[in-house]
Amino acid sequence: MDQNKINSSSEKPTKQELRKRQFEERKAKATGSMREFYDDLERRRKNRDKYYAQGVVYEELSKDHLHNQTYEQRLAKAAQLNGCEFKEAKPFKKPFSSREHHGTDNHIGWCDGQIVGIRRAPFWGGFCFLWFILCVYMLFFSVVNIVFFWNFSYAYLIPVSVLGPVAVHKIWEWGAWIDKIEFNRHTGLVRMPFSFLRRRFYVPIEDIELCEGPVVQAARGGGEMATGSLVLTKYPKRYWFRPTITVFGGMEQEHWASIVRFMDINEPIDMDVHATIEEHFRDNKNAMGTGPFPESMKKYLDAEDKQVNRFEVW
Repeated sequence: MDQNKINSSSEKPTKQELRKRQFEERKAKATGSMREFYDDLERRRKNRDKYYAQGVVYEELSKDHLHNQTYEQRLAKAAQLNGCEFKEAKPFKKPFSSREHHGTDNHIGWCDGQIVGIRRAPFWGGFCFLWFILCVYMLFFSVVNIVFFWNFSYAYLIPVSVLGPVAVHKIWEWGAWIDKIEFNRHTGLVRMPFSFLRRRFYVPIEDIELCEGPVVQAARGGGEMATGSLVLTKYPKRYWFRPTITVFGGMEQEHWASIVRFMDINEPIDMDVHATIEEHFRDNKNAMGTGPFPESMKKYLDAEDKQVNRFEVW
C-alpha cells in the first residue's frame, strides 16, 4: 500500500469535521420536534452558505435610519413630543442595577430590529383578567342552578362562559400594545405606556434605570419570578409624581442590560436577537403589534428565506 495513503488515513479529523459528524449522528437519532429542530438548523446553515456565495453577508448598507443625535438633542425632541419640558427626579431610595452586560443571555422581548416591546404590569391585562373571572362565575352559577335547583333559565350562560375565555384571550392579544413599553433604537427614545391618569410620553434611554426587587418564590417548588421596576431620573413637568413602571413578570439585570445594548447604535444587534426579528418578518408585524414589519429593516433579511442574511444588522 502507498505510504502517502497510509499517512493520510491515519490523520485525525479536524474539529469542524468532528462537530459535523456529531451533528449528523444526533440528527439521525432525533425524532418528532427534535428532528424538526435539526432540520431547521440544517436549512439555516445552507441559507448562510448561500448568502456567503452571493456576497451579501458583509455588504455595506446605509445606516441613515439611525438617529445619530446627542443625548441633549434627543431630550429636546422628547420634550417637543411630550408638549412640556422635563424636571429632575429626587434621588431614588434603592440602588439601580448595572447597565453593563456581563452574561450570555440576550433575551430582550418582542423585537423587529427597530423596536423592542416589553409589557408592564397589567393594565389592559387586568381588565381582561376581571372579565375571565366573570366568565368563571357565570359558569359556576348556571351549573349550580341546573344541578341543585333544576332551573334551566340560566342554561344559556354555559356556552357564553365557556367561549368567553377564548374571546378574552383574543382581546388580550389585540390590546397588548396598550401595555407595551416601546424602546426605539432608530430614535434613541423610549415611549411609556398608557395608565389610568397618564397618556403616553417619551424619554431618552439614558434617563431610565432598573431597580430590581426580590425574587418571588412559588409555593411547593413551582418556580420563581424576578420583580423589578423601571425608574425615571427625569420626567415631564406636567406630572406631579415620578412615574415608575412595574414590568410584567419582572426584569433581571441581564435583560435590562441587553435592552440598553440594543439601544446603543454604535453596536450591531446581537445575533441572538435575529430569531425574533425573523419571526416578526414572517408575520409581517412590528414589535408593538400595531402595524407591518418596518421597511428600514427589510434590507437585512432574505425575502424568500425569511432569514437574516447579514453579519451585522444595524
